[in-house]
Amino acid sequence: MSTLQFVALLLAAIGPLLALAGLVRLPTSLVLVAVGTGTAFLPGLPDGPVDPQVLITLFLPPVIFAASIRVSVHLWRFTLGPGVAIGIGLTAVTIPLIAVAARWLLPGLGWPPALLLGIIGALFDTRIFHEAEGRPQVPRAIADALKVREMVARILALGVLGLVLHAVDEGAPTPLGAVGRFTWALLAAAAAGWALGRGSVWLRGRVGPAPVEIAVALALPFLCALAAQWLGFSLSATIIAAALTVSSSDVDRETGATRTSPEARISATAFWEEVSLLLSAVLFVLAGRALPHALRALESWPLWQTAGTAAALVLLILGLQFAFSYLAACMPAPAEALRDKEVGVGREITRLTAAAVMAWACTPSILGIVIALSAPEGMEDRGLTLVVAAFLILAAVVVQGLTLRSAVQAASLGNEEEEKREEELAGAVASRAAEGKEDAQDGYDAVRCALLQLRAENHIGDEMLQKMLRETDLSARAAEGPAAALPGAGPPNP
Repeated sequence: MSTLQFVALLLAAIGPLLALAGLVRLPTSLVLVAVGTGTAFLPGLPDGPVDPQVLITLFLPPVIFAASIRVSVHLWRFTLGPGVAIGIGLTAVTIPLIAVAARWLLPGLGWPPALLLGIIGALFDTRIFHEAEGRPQVPRAIADALKVREMVARILALGVLGLVLHAVDEGAPTPLGAVGRFTWALLAAAAAGWALGRGSVWLRGRVGPAPVEIAVALALPFLCALAAQWLGFSLSATIIAAALTVSSSDVDRETGATRTSPEARISATAFWEEVSLLLSAVLFVLAGRALPHALRALESWPLWQTAGTAAALVLLILGLQFAFSYLAACMPAPAEALRDKEVGVGREITRLTAAAVMAWACTPSILGIVIALSAPEGMEDRGLTLVVAAFLILAAVVVQGLTLRSAVQAASLGNEEEEKREEELAGAVASRAAEGKEDAQDGYDAVRCALLQLRAENHIGDEMLQKMLRETDLSARAAEGPAAALPGAGPPNP
């Protein structure tokens, strides 16, 4: 089977595999990784991992963008302590500690591969947490803090990755030079992401129909990635900055008017959800396929030592996650959200439980496999790094994936009324905003403006804001009448 045929087969299999995971009630991540590992032993399929540059150039930008486009700047504003500050501290501590631990557990391991393992250990995601329906089983303040910490870790860890790869190619920089290069990469990335995001919003507001608007939106993460690679910026920071710019500019905060059509907004939401689902699923399958290939590159390192190292690093990562999560649980917003649960149980017990759930909800990110594969071919112990990274990620996916749902439910941290209160409040405010508006469009604009104000005051979260804005767009789309019954434009005639 050729590589192109394998890619076609992989894309065709994603949907049935996702359906299978739902039928057997297993985390989709676990099913995809298991299938990927199994395919590595089937005869007739292409041998070896996918070119990492393909993953970095084609997969990584839309995955990062899709995860960030539904996030508002208010999420960052209201989680400065438990999200931003804790995320910075956790990443800054995790990378060097994991690197030192890896060198101690694997004598003779060089600093570049050790730091690479530190970067992989610092990256995490909450995908399994959402697959386990962790929200709304924890207070929104905790879920929001986890989301921001995930993005902060991506920005900082991938920024450090650029320094490590630069050091491998051109030699280690001075400490002052490394700090300057890192700071420049982040600040310039934020400026470039803002400029590209504003340009995308401006262009989308002047083109149509909806499929063309979405095509313009799809170009944005790839333009950000190319700009970051050409100019030496942080790829993740550029894409996240662009996504935040788009999400905060799509609706005018003063008037509630949208810069794009309701149809384009509705379609774009579904489009990015599908992109995130498909590409993330492909990455999980490819991660499973990478493990057997990596094992063949172990050379003189015994399997028990690499597996044991991965297990020890997982425990160290979980310990760090727990310690910083406990600090987060003591901060005002999470502490306020946990206050009702502390009655009759005890403040210390509740915060320890919240910290344990937050730590267990953060699994090493599948992006770590992409990072391990991106290491230069000539880097010492590259195969060892890939094996340890694969073991580290796959062990966490299996153990945490199988137990997270039960752990979250057993913790009983969620307030079942919180989401209901937000929905009732948003519905009531939207109804009042639309009252007395003779023109339907003015009514929809007033509703959007009122919903944005609720989010700016933290009365509702990002998820509820997106849900209510989508309902408003659906109503506006339906009110356009029969003339707009067919979506978009007719397909091109080849």
